[in-house]
Amino acid sequence: MKLIQRTLLLALLLLFVSFTGAFAQYKSIAMGVKVSPNIGWLRTDAEDYSSEGAVPGISWGLITDFYFAENYAFSSGFNVTFHNGKISYPDIESFNIGVLNRQYRLKYIDIPMLIKMKTNDIGDFRFFGQIGLQPGVRIGSKAKDSFKSVTPPSTVNRDWRTIDSQTNLFRVSMVVGAGVEYPIDNSTALVAGINFLNGLSDVLKGDNEVDSTVEHHAVPNAFEITLGIIF
Repeated sequence: MKLIQRTLLLALLLLFVSFTGAFAQYKSIAMGVKVSPNIGWLRTDAEDYSSEGAVPGISWGLITDFYFAENYAFSSGFNVTFHNGKISYPDIESFNIGVLNRQYRLKYIDIPMLIKMKTNDIGDFRFFGQIGLQPGVRIGSKAKDSFKSVTPPSTVNRDWRTIDSQTNLFRVSMVVGAGVEYPIDNSTALVAGINFLNGLSDVLKGDNEVDSTVEHHAVPNAFEITLGIIF
Protein backbone atom coordinates (compact mmCIF):
# COMPACT_ATOMS: atom_id res chain seq x y z
CA MET A 1 0.00 0.00 0.00
CA LYS A 2 2.87 2.40 0.78
CA LEU A 3 4.35 1.69 -2.67
CA ILE A 4 1.02 2.57 -4.32
CA GLN A 5 0.67 5.80 -2.28
CA ARG A 6 4.19 6.90 -3.18
CA THR A 7 3.57 6.05 -6.83
CA LEU A 8 0.39 8.13 -6.95
CA LEU A 9 2.17 11.06 -5.28
CA LEU A 10 5.05 10.84 -7.78
CA ALA A 11 2.57 10.63 -10.65
CA LEU A 12 0.78 13.79 -9.52
CA LEU A 13 4.11 15.61 -9.14
CA LEU A 14 5.22 14.60 -12.64
CA LEU A 15 1.86 15.65 -14.06
CA PHE A 16 2.12 19.08 -12.40
CA VAL A 17 5.68 19.63 -13.63
CA SER A 18 4.74 18.55 -17.16
CA PHE A 19 1.70 20.84 -17.30
CA THR A 20 3.81 23.74 -16.04
CA GLY A 21 6.58 23.11 -18.57
CA ALA A 22 4.26 22.56 -21.48
CA PHE A 23 2.16 25.68 -21.00
CA ALA A 24 5.02 27.94 -19.92
CA GLN A 25 7.28 27.16 -22.87
CA TYR A 26 5.69 25.31 -25.76
CA LYS A 27 1.93 25.02 -25.23
CA SER A 28 2.31 21.82 -27.22
CA ILE A 29 -0.09 18.96 -26.52
CA ALA A 30 -0.73 15.97 -28.77
CA MET A 31 -3.76 13.75 -28.22
CA GLY A 32 -4.92 10.54 -29.82
CA VAL A 33 -6.51 7.15 -29.42
CA LYS A 34 -5.02 3.67 -29.35
CA VAL A 35 -5.74 -0.02 -29.14
CA SER A 36 -3.20 -2.46 -27.67
CA PRO A 37 -3.48 -6.25 -27.95
CA ASN A 38 -1.41 -7.92 -25.24
CA ILE A 39 -0.06 -11.23 -24.05
CA GLY A 40 -0.19 -11.37 -20.27
CA TRP A 41 0.77 -13.76 -17.52
CA LEU A 42 0.81 -13.85 -13.75
CA ARG A 43 4.19 -14.16 -12.02
CA THR A 44 4.19 -15.79 -8.59
CA ASP A 45 6.84 -16.79 -6.09
CA ALA A 46 4.55 -18.12 -3.35
CA GLU A 47 5.34 -21.60 -2.10
CA ASP A 48 3.75 -24.32 -4.30
CA TYR A 49 2.20 -21.68 -6.61
CA SER A 50 2.94 -21.88 -10.35
CA SER A 51 2.29 -19.67 -13.35
CA GLU A 52 0.42 -21.61 -16.03
CA GLY A 53 1.35 -19.66 -19.13
CA ALA A 54 0.35 -16.57 -21.09
CA VAL A 55 -3.17 -15.52 -22.10
CA PRO A 56 -4.16 -12.88 -24.68
CA GLY A 57 -5.86 -9.66 -23.62
CA ILE A 58 -6.40 -6.13 -24.91
CA SER A 59 -6.48 -2.50 -23.87
CA TRP A 60 -7.78 0.68 -25.44
CA GLY A 61 -7.71 4.31 -24.47
CA LEU A 62 -6.51 7.86 -24.90
CA ILE A 63 -2.95 9.11 -25.55
CA THR A 64 -2.01 12.57 -24.25
CA ASP A 65 1.54 13.91 -24.70
CA PHE A 66 2.60 17.11 -22.91
CA TYR A 67 5.82 18.42 -24.49
CA PHE A 68 8.29 20.20 -22.22
CA ALA A 69 11.02 20.28 -24.93
CA GLU A 70 10.97 19.71 -28.68
CA ASN A 71 11.66 15.96 -28.50
CA TYR A 72 10.64 15.22 -24.91
CA ALA A 73 7.19 14.76 -23.49
CA PHE A 74 5.32 13.58 -20.45
CA SER A 75 2.94 10.95 -21.84
CA SER A 76 -0.28 10.13 -20.02
CA GLY A 77 -3.95 9.51 -20.80
CA PHE A 78 -5.96 6.49 -19.71
CA ASN A 79 -6.32 2.82 -20.65
CA VAL A 80 -9.12 0.36 -20.11
CA THR A 81 -7.05 -2.82 -19.77
CA PHE A 82 -8.11 -6.46 -19.87
CA HIS A 83 -5.22 -8.43 -18.33
CA ASN A 84 -5.57 -12.21 -18.22
CA GLY A 85 -3.45 -14.99 -16.73
CA LYS A 86 -3.41 -18.44 -15.12
CA ILE A 87 -1.90 -19.88 -11.95
CA SER A 88 -2.22 -23.13 -10.00
CA TYR A 89 -1.88 -23.72 -6.26
CA PRO A 90 -2.91 -26.14 -3.47
CA ASP A 91 -6.53 -25.83 -2.42
CA ILE A 92 -9.26 -27.73 -0.60
CA GLU A 93 -12.78 -28.62 -1.78
CA SER A 94 -15.29 -30.48 0.42
CA PHE A 95 -12.46 -31.56 2.77
CA ASN A 96 -10.44 -32.95 -0.20
CA ILE A 97 -6.99 -31.50 -0.80
CA GLY A 98 -5.86 -31.03 -4.39
CA VAL A 99 -4.63 -28.49 -6.95
CA LEU A 100 -6.69 -25.57 -8.20
CA ASN A 101 -5.98 -24.34 -11.73
CA ARG A 102 -7.44 -20.84 -11.96
CA GLN A 103 -7.73 -18.56 -14.96
CA TYR A 104 -8.15 -14.84 -14.25
CA ARG A 105 -9.81 -12.03 -16.18
CA LEU A 106 -8.69 -8.75 -14.62
CA LYS A 107 -10.03 -5.40 -15.80
CA TYR A 108 -8.39 -2.07 -14.88
CA ILE A 109 -8.45 1.62 -15.60
CA ASP A 110 -4.75 2.50 -15.90
CA ILE A 111 -3.18 5.98 -15.95
CA PRO A 112 0.24 5.91 -17.68
CA MET A 113 2.87 8.31 -16.29
CA LEU A 114 5.68 8.06 -18.81
CA ILE A 115 8.61 10.08 -20.10
CA LYS A 116 8.72 9.87 -23.90
CA MET A 117 11.91 10.66 -25.85
CA LYS A 118 11.78 11.13 -29.64
CA THR A 119 14.35 11.33 -32.40
CA ASN A 120 14.34 13.98 -35.09
CA ASP A 121 12.87 12.99 -38.45
CA ILE A 122 14.62 9.98 -39.98
CA GLY A 123 13.24 9.84 -43.47
CA ASP A 124 9.47 9.81 -43.06
CA PHE A 125 9.58 8.45 -39.51
CA ARG A 126 10.25 9.52 -35.94
CA PHE A 127 11.29 6.89 -33.42
CA PHE A 128 10.70 7.10 -29.69
CA GLY A 129 11.38 5.34 -26.42
CA GLN A 130 9.39 5.65 -23.22
CA ILE A 131 9.68 4.62 -19.60
CA GLY A 132 7.69 5.23 -16.46
CA LEU A 133 5.00 3.97 -14.12
CA GLN A 134 1.40 2.98 -14.70
CA PRO A 135 -0.89 2.95 -11.65
CA GLY A 136 -4.30 1.37 -12.11
CA VAL A 137 -7.64 0.77 -10.41
CA ARG A 138 -9.44 -2.57 -10.68
CA ILE A 139 -12.95 -2.29 -12.12
CA GLY A 140 -13.63 -6.01 -12.44
CA SER A 141 -12.15 -9.45 -11.78
CA LYS A 142 -13.40 -12.92 -12.68
CA ALA A 143 -12.07 -16.47 -12.33
CA LYS A 144 -12.65 -19.82 -13.99
CA ASP A 145 -11.58 -22.86 -11.96
CA SER A 146 -10.65 -26.48 -12.41
CA PHE A 147 -9.98 -28.30 -9.12
CA LYS A 148 -8.39 -31.77 -9.12
CA SER A 149 -8.15 -33.78 -5.92
CA VAL A 150 -5.87 -36.80 -5.43
CA THR A 151 -7.79 -38.72 -2.74
CA PRO A 152 -10.40 -39.49 -3.88
CA PRO A 153 -9.60 -38.74 -7.54
CA SER A 154 -12.10 -36.14 -8.78
CA THR A 155 -12.38 -32.96 -10.83
CA VAL A 156 -14.62 -29.96 -10.08
CA ASN A 157 -15.04 -27.25 -12.73
CA ARG A 158 -16.55 -23.82 -12.17
CA ASP A 159 -17.37 -21.31 -14.91
CA TRP A 160 -16.54 -17.60 -14.83
CA ARG A 161 -17.64 -15.76 -11.70
CA THR A 162 -16.82 -12.47 -9.98
CA ILE A 163 -13.99 -12.55 -7.40
CA ASP A 164 -13.55 -8.85 -6.55
CA SER A 165 -13.28 -9.71 -2.84
CA GLN A 166 -10.16 -11.78 -3.64
CA THR A 167 -8.27 -9.15 -5.66
CA ASN A 168 -6.63 -5.88 -4.67
CA LEU A 169 -8.23 -2.62 -5.77
CA PHE A 170 -4.98 -0.95 -6.89
CA ARG A 171 -1.97 -2.07 -8.89
CA VAL A 172 1.23 -0.46 -10.19
CA SER A 173 3.33 -1.47 -13.21
CA MET A 174 6.58 -0.22 -14.69
CA VAL A 175 6.40 0.40 -18.44
CA VAL A 176 9.34 0.25 -20.86
CA GLY A 177 8.66 0.61 -24.56
CA ALA A 178 9.65 1.87 -27.98
CA GLY A 179 7.84 2.77 -31.17
CA VAL A 180 7.59 4.78 -34.34
CA GLU A 181 5.45 7.62 -35.65
CA TYR A 182 4.55 8.09 -39.30
CA PRO A 183 3.14 11.55 -40.11
CA ILE A 184 0.10 11.71 -42.39
CA ASP A 185 0.05 15.52 -42.48
CA ASN A 186 1.32 18.42 -40.37
CA SER A 187 -0.85 17.56 -37.37
CA THR A 188 -1.70 13.86 -37.64
CA ALA A 189 0.47 10.76 -37.32
CA LEU A 190 0.06 7.01 -37.11
CA VAL A 191 1.74 5.35 -34.11
CA ALA A 192 2.97 1.80 -33.59
CA GLY A 193 4.95 0.48 -30.65
CA ILE A 194 5.70 -2.32 -28.24
CA ASN A 195 5.72 -2.12 -24.45
CA PHE A 196 6.76 -4.40 -21.63
CA LEU A 197 4.63 -4.02 -18.50
CA ASN A 198 6.43 -5.26 -15.41
CA GLY A 199 4.08 -5.54 -12.45
CA LEU A 200 5.30 -4.07 -9.16
CA SER A 201 2.39 -4.99 -6.90
CA ASP A 202 0.47 -8.12 -5.92
CA VAL A 203 -3.04 -8.29 -7.41
CA LEU A 204 -4.34 -11.05 -5.10
CA LYS A 205 -5.24 -10.99 -1.42
CA GLY A 206 -6.10 -13.56 1.21
CA ASP A 207 -4.41 -16.72 2.48
CA ASN A 208 -4.12 -20.20 1.07
CA GLU A 209 -6.85 -22.56 2.30
CA VAL A 210 -4.43 -25.49 2.77
CA ASP A 211 -1.62 -23.54 4.47
CA SER A 212 -2.77 -20.28 6.07
CA THR A 213 0.84 -19.14 6.52
CA VAL A 214 1.08 -18.75 2.72
CA GLU A 215 -0.49 -15.64 1.20
CA HIS A 216 -2.00 -15.66 -2.28
CA HIS A 217 0.45 -13.92 -4.58
CA ALA A 218 0.44 -13.03 -8.28
CA VAL A 219 2.00 -10.09 -10.16
CA PRO A 220 0.75 -9.28 -13.69
CA ASN A 221 3.27 -8.93 -16.53
CA ALA A 222 2.55 -8.37 -20.20
CA PHE A 223 3.88 -7.51 -23.62
CA GLU A 224 1.60 -5.27 -25.65
CA ILE A 225 1.59 -3.96 -29.21
CA THR A 226 0.11 -0.46 -29.55
CA LEU A 227 -1.56 0.86 -32.68
CA GLY A 228 -2.94 4.37 -32.68
CA ILE A 229 -3.39 7.78 -34.23
CA ILE A 230 -2.42 11.15 -32.71
CA PHE A 231 -3.54 14.63 -33.68
